[in-house]
Amino acid sequence: MTQSVLILIRHAQSSGQSPDAGLTDLGTQQAIALADFLMPLGVDGLFSSPYQRAQATITPFGERAGLPLTIVTDLHERVLSPEPLDDWLDHIARSFVEKSYKLPGGESLSETSMRGLNALRAISKSGGNLPAAASHGNLIASILNSIDPDFGFDQWRTMRNPDVFELKLQDGLPIDYRRMDGFCS
Repeated sequence: MTQSVLILIRHAQSSGQSPDAGLTDLGTQQAIALADFLMPLGVDGLFSSPYQRAQATITPFGERAGLPLTIVTDLHERVLSPEPLDDWLDHIARSFVEKSYKLPGGESLSETSMRGLNALRAISKSGGNLPAAASHGNLIASILNSIDPDFGFDQWRTMRNPDVFELKLQDGLPIDYRRMDGFCS
């Protein structure tokens, strides 16, 4: 059994939900503060969702640390529905109770979790000692829920932008986590 650690980061404040939405001015400041926070940790590998807001969150650290950024498609945000929903919060709440629940064209919480776990497994095999990965709230919540079924809708709602979690992995799969404080606004 191989144990390792991974830093999982929810993106900073963004200007929207589309894949090409960037960070707000506050989000840019948060990304700089995140870089300050990550510098002393010894992060030696950077991974990100293909969405602009996740990449922009981790880029200031990568530039400062001289680390390249690897895009991991499976770290993208959960697709709740291909169409905008007025009652999207109701659907997310239901998905934490019924993990296989999904809207037509969308992903269930279970599917999102499996995709995220596959991404973490691949990242853990990348050869670094302490990788960091930037992703999105619903995907991260699905991973944390796979570790602790009590991490549900209410806990997802308390997640911050940005938010940082240290995950302990065994053979590439998370077995425990803790929220890292010290920089979030």
